[in-house]
Amino acid sequence: MYSNFKQAVYRRLIPLMRIWKYVSWKYYLKTTDSIDLIVGAGPFKFKGWFSTDIATLDVTNENHFKKYFKDKMINKILAEHVLEHLTDEELELMVKHLYKYSADDINIRIAVPDGYHKEENYINTVKPGGTGEGAEDHKNLFNYKTLSSLFENRGFVSYPKEYWDEKGEFHSTYSNDDFGKIRRSFMNDDRNKDKVPHYTSLIVDFKKK
Repeated sequence: MYSNFKQAVYRRLIPLMRIWKYVSWKYYLKTTDSIDLIVGAGPFKFKGWFSTDIATLDVTNENHFKKYFKDKMINKILAEHVLEHLTDEELELMVKHLYKYSADDINIRIAVPDGYHKEENYINTVKPGGTGEGAEDHKNLFNYKTLSSLFENRGFVSYPKEYWDEKGEFHSTYSNDDFGKIRRSFMNDDRNKDKVPHYTSLIVDFKKK
């Protein structure tokens, strides 16, 4: 009941949120040369990045892209644990829009739960309908091959940064660089304090061909 109340309040605030975000966007444009966008940011903000969520930028709605990016293309995109909440059709629309409204030198950094993770408890937590927070809304569980294919089919080249492979081996060249920090990564997640990859993300960077 409390959750329903919060959702009702949130829906009422959406028009005000959109106005405030658009004003913030105009200010952001005046103070930066590079358009660095966080998709599905929630409460998180990183210096120099413009944070959005579905109320202010629905990646499946081209009208939202036209609103923000009619004058300047996007240079960097960061999306941490967002894509698993989208249907296959919504994912196709998202990638199409990201390609159309991004600069030629775009870097898109995507992080999602890793479907090749070797720990069964991890998979049970993050799979669609799993036991983890938010998993009841998960629509997909990607591995490095399926996530890469989603973007490669739309004109991007993939650069896996952190992933498990089919043999249960873990790979990571991820670092906290200028392309965006992933909190749920081997490097940054406190669950990996013992230097064992208990909780990691599938992290892939994408650039245009």
